[in-house]
Order: sequence, then structure tokens, then C-alpha cells
Amino acid sequence: MIGLSPPSPAEEENLIVIFLGFVLATFLYGLTFFQMYLYFSRYSNDCTRIKVLVGALFVLDTTSTGLASGIVYHYLIAMFYVSMDVIYATSSFCIQGLFSVIIPLIAHVFFAGRLYIVCGGPTTITSRSVRIVVLLCAFIALVFGLISVGQFFQQRQLSAFALPSMVVIAGISQGFAAVANIIICVASCWSLRPARYPDIRKPEGVLRNLIVNRGLGLVVIQLAYFGIFVASPGKPYWIAVQMVTPRIYANTVLGLLNSRQVRHGVGVNEEETFSDRHDSRNGGLPSILRFHQQSLKVQTQQSSSFSQQGESSRGSEIEEASKSYTDEQNLESIRSHCSA
Repeated sequence: MIGLSPPSPAEEENLIVIFLGFVLATFLYGLTFFQMYLYFSRYSNDCTRIKVLVGALFVLDTTSTGLASGIVYHYLIAMFYVSMDVIYATSSFCIQGLFSVIIPLIAHVFFAGRLYIVCGGPTTITSRSVRIVVLLCAFIALVFGLISVGQFFQQRQLSAFALPSMVVIAGISQGFAAVANIIICVASCWSLRPARYPDIRKPEGVLRNLIVNRGLGLVVIQLAYFGIFVASPGKPYWIAVQMVTPRIYANTVLGLLNSRQVRHGVGVNEEETFSDRHDSRNGGLPSILRFHQQSLKVQTQQSSSFSQQGESSRGSEIEEASKSYTDEQNLESIRSHCSA
């Protein structure tokens, strides 16, 4: 029988952090699976683009969870008799870090497209500026995140992340992701404020509306990830947060999609819904539709004025033709009298 020496404090710390990160990641994956099932059962006639988005998030989250399971199996079972004072990253560990860069990018692109609509659409500079800034921050986070994952593939040792060069690169990636999340949260709260959309029907639950629909949860988890990593890059604490972060992103997007109302199997966004209140000055229309109503009235007035002008012009042409015809008849009668 092999005698086992008691684990060192560093080994206990490493294994506990990895196990807790895996437990939280597995719980959130179960939530991802439930939200995926809920989406396809309720929004069966939704557009193909959103269905592909939901399917891609589910596949990526499933693959990332499988890699996390491989990490736990390697450190807690396969390497059970080996001292774990220092964590050496396996291939599954490095690839799982790659998914923690790709999934946030997909969420940022989704929210950038939503902000482009709720901030005013293609007619305003604000919507275009907000979308460009969010996409730029997401792109910078992606580039530096890929560089950080490449460094992790080369070093394979957790203590190497304490090096200044690796801390700066990974910190830039996480920092720009946090900036993108802050812009998303602030722009969503400002654009969908009650003063601008007084007639929309908000999703139930103030906390859920703020954390999921406005993106506050993304801000909290990304700032926590950034702070823990910068404070102690050579410690394993950020590993647990890294396992959880991509699933927070995926569940935030899925939660926002599932919070929409359903009409004939199609999801209706928050800003497109009616409330029970009616504004007598606007005929009970939601604020997002008032502009379209005014545009329709203007177009109707223009078309009616054009039709009136066309009728008047046609009437003048008929009068001129009748006058010319009468003049010709009078001329012929004069000629007949003269010849007689």
C-alpha cells in the first residue's frame, strides 16, 4: 500500500480552487442547457440568425465544459499521487482559455448590434459611435486574449503569468472587455430609460432586468476577473473565475433572448412592446412607433397632394383641349359662311 503524505497548503489551495471553479461552471452549463431548450421551445419561428447564435453558444459552452471536466480529471484523479504545488497547464487547460476569449466576443457582437437599434438606428451618430466603440474594444480584447493564450501554450506554468509581459497582455485583454461591458450597460440603461420609452412593457423583475437585460452581470464578472488576475496573477484564484466567466456571457445573451415576449413563435424585443398605459396625445402608440406614425402621415399627405396636383393638371389639359376643339369648330363654321 502506498503511503500518502499530507498535501501542502499550496497544493490544497490549487486543488480547491480548480474544483470550485469546475462546480460553478457545471452549474452554469446546466442553466445554459435549460435556456437553450426554453428558447427553441418558445421561439420556434424566430429568425435564423438568432437561432444560429443560440446554437453556437450552446456548442461552445458544451465544449468548454467538457474541457473543464478534463482539467479536473487530470489534476484530481490522474495526478492524484503527484504533488500539485505548482500547476502546469495541460492542452485542455489552454484550449479552455481560448473559449474564454471567443464566447465574450460573440456576446459583445450581439450587444453591439442591439445597441445600434435601441440607440437610434442608422439615422443617428450616437448608435453608430456606440457600436463602433464596443466592437473596437471587443476586437482589442480578442487580439490580446489570443496572444495571452499563445503565451500560455508556450509557458505551461501558472507562475509564468506573474511575469510583467504576460500580466500586461492578459490585463489589456480583460480590461478592454470590461470597458466594452461598461459601455453596453450604460448605453442600454440610457437608451431604454422610461423617459424615452414610456410605453414599453419591461420584463418582470427589476434585478433580472438590470443584471441580464442591461448587462450589469457582465460588468461585475469581468471587473472581478480583471481585478483578481491583476492582483495575484501567479495564484490560481483567477482560474476559477476564468471557468465561470464565459458561461456568464452565454447565459446573459440567452437570458435576454428568453425574456422577450412571444408572438406567433417570434420574439418581440422590449422596445417593440406595448404597455397597458395609453397616451391620449399619441393614440396609445409606443414611443418607438410614433416616428413611424408621423412619417406615414407625412407620406400620406404628400401622396394626396400629388394626386390633387395630378387631377388639377389633367383637368386643365381637358379644358385646353375642349377650347381648341371649340375654336376649330368656330373656324370651320366661319369658312362655310364665307364660301356660301
